[in-house]
Amino acid sequence: MGLHIFAIVLSLLLLIYHQVTTWVPLFPWNDVKQYSRKELLAEAGTNGILMANGTLCLVFGNTGFHHYYPLIYSPVLLSGEFFQWWLPYLSAKFASSKVNFDYERLFGRTTKLIAHKPGKRTPDANHIVLHSITVITLIVVYLDRLT
Repeated sequence: MGLHIFAIVLSLLLLIYHQVTTWVPLFPWNDVKQYSRKELLAEAGTNGILMANGTLCLVFGNTGFHHYYPLIYSPVLLSGEFFQWWLPYLSAKFASSKVNFDYERLFGRTTKLIAHKPGKRTPDANHIVLHSITVITLIVVYLDRLT
């Protein structure tokens, strides 16, 4: 499998994994039943459109917008994941932030692979897998686009 095809497959895997774990209740892997309809549509819709656009750009070309969108979006996605999940887990100052979601309601009961620190957002297993796919996809997309 060529690098370009691998980048497309990983990008598609990222999109599918995110959408399935956002829409389909797989407790204790996720706890999507805790989401309001508005939260669910915002999460799945926004990320779905942005991730799908990245995949389509990889499929349809390597010039202009199609070339640069995956190069810009991939690190933006990864930095968003870092700021939402890892920075609050690693930093006491950021742990007190209640930005964007109610951790205990949405993720307090999900499967954890790392020790939960009381009062801190702990990345659950579902998000660790998602973030791992994001990192691998970012690396492969950069290798595909810049080599």
